[in-house]
Amino acid sequence: MKFGIIFYAILGVLALFIGIYLLQYFFPLSIIFFIASFINLVFIHKEYSLHKKDKIEYDENSIPDEMIIKYSRSGRIIAIATYSIFMVLGLFLLSGIKFKFSGTVLFAVCILSGFTCYFIFKIVCEIKKMSQIVISINGKGIQIKNNNRYLWNEIQLEKIIVKRLVSRESKHDYKPEINYLYFFHNNEKIEINIDDFDITDYHLAQVLKIFRARFTHSRLI
Repeated sequence: MKFGIIFYAILGVLALFIGIYLLQYFFPLSIIFFIASFINLVFIHKEYSLHKKDKIEYDENSIPDEMIIKYSRSGRIIAIATYSIFMVLGLFLLSGIKFKFSGTVLFAVCILSGFTCYFIFKIVCEIKKMSQIVISINGKGIQIKNNNRYLWNEIQLEKIIVKRLVSRESKHDYKPEINYLYFFHNNEKIEINIDDFDITDYHLAQVLKIFRARFTHSRLI
């Protein structure tokens, strides 16, 4: 965790100084480096928050009647800032074109306009994701987005699993890990990637155990 924070801090400071230096030469280009510095700052906050949250233990009294899980806010901010870099770059290149009625210029304008509009669209999509509910867990069961709720009495083997990406080139190297919410519903296997959510895999595993225990207890009453 400390190495990650130090790494992002160094990159952020370098990007900030480059942005300040470019202010006197290319203002649009300096904005790109300022955004890059901001992205590294968000990465530092994300690393620190994850480390801090890992120390928190959930129990019966700390979990509400319904647990709402959304996309990671810091992840959305990073994505928006990254797309903003390409949007600014597209606007910068468009502003440098000398408009003449020729096929080459019109083609370049169309390509750059499409490039810029695409990243504006991606930014809007990421903003919408901030308020989107991805998973809802309560005493009845688990709901994924706007789909019908999977009921606890129809769910089996709910847990968090880890998959490692392996390629021919990286069989003996570091293998990236992806966490999934995994369960069976009426003999159908359900898997949802949870790495981009506002809850850690460790805490989601605790939430599943608590709600399963609540459901079991309610049936005994």
